Amino acid sequence: MRIGIALSGGTLKAAAHVGVLAALAELGVHPDCVAGTSAGSLVAALYAHGYSADELKRLVDWFPGPRLLDFGFPILSSAWSLLLAAAGRRPRRLPNGLVRGNRLAAYIAELLRGRTPVLPFYIIATDLRTGSPVTFTNDIAAIARGIACPVQDVTAAVLGSCSLPGLLTPVEMGSWLLVDGAFRHYVPVHVLRQVGCQKLLAVNLHHLDMDWEPQTFIDVLVRSFEILLKESIENDVDGPDLFVLEPNVHATWWSFREVPRFVAEGEREVRARRSQLTVFLRTPPRRGPRVVFHALPETGSDQRIHTSTDLS
Repeated sequence: MRIGIALSGGTLKAAAHVGVLAALAELGVHPDCVAGTSAGSLVAALYAHGYSADELKRLVDWFPGPRLLDFGFPILSSAWSLLLAAAGRRPRRLPNGLVRGNRLAAYIAELLRGRTPVLPFYIIATDLRTGSPVTFTNDIAAIARGIACPVQDVTAAVLGSCSLPGLLTPVEMGSWLLVDGAFRHYVPVHVLRQVGCQKLLAVNLHHLDMDWEPQTFIDVLVRSFEILLKESIENDVDGPDLFVLEPNVHATWWSFREVPRFVAEGEREVRARRSQLTVFLRTPPRRGPRVVFHALPETGSDQRIHTSTDLS
């Protein structure tokens, strides 16, 4: 029986994924493949590249946080561009993200340096030009079936999946302009079904805190994004083949010091639901809907993938 795990987005809350993976390992549950969206794609990539639960916990403890934020919106040059535009002259192009992402890219690349994948992984991003989801993988069978595209640069794929428009600069890759995969699949369960996993675990970090109060404009932007996600998440986390874990984590964009607590919440969620999880994994898988794949002919990096579900 093939078990897959889907790790949702959630910015800094994604540290809870580390706790979930650690607690699952304690129970002897080791997923056969992993999918990730946004911040979850980073944890998924590291896990698939052989990072143990203890190694992931150490990364959380030493997470550089604010040092990864290379702001790309210089006030003086941006103001000058706006003045030129007001005067009817063509301004220089304004930055398309508050954070350039160069430091984050270097950080991810360093974490992956010298490592090769030990598990199939699937990274979900969104093409800002077409609005279509783009899935990157090292799974040869999934590539051959037109389910996903070959991942040539894991760092760029993860960075693209994490790029919340307006905050992190989109990632150019071939004809794609990659932004946050959460726009299409916040909890990327769909791809695990497509590749034939009989049992699915999903970690959903989406919570709308009713006591929320904005501290910065970034908080307002992220909150608006989370509200838009609600309906798509409900569609993603459905089905008898799925067990959903929802660690109780709440964070702002600046909750860097709280990430170790998020790990503990991930562990706590798995342990609290251990009995239910055990029953779920021991129950024979039910037959689900038949998924039919339609892929356009490959055209280099511009390949587009389309899927539909046939319930007949």
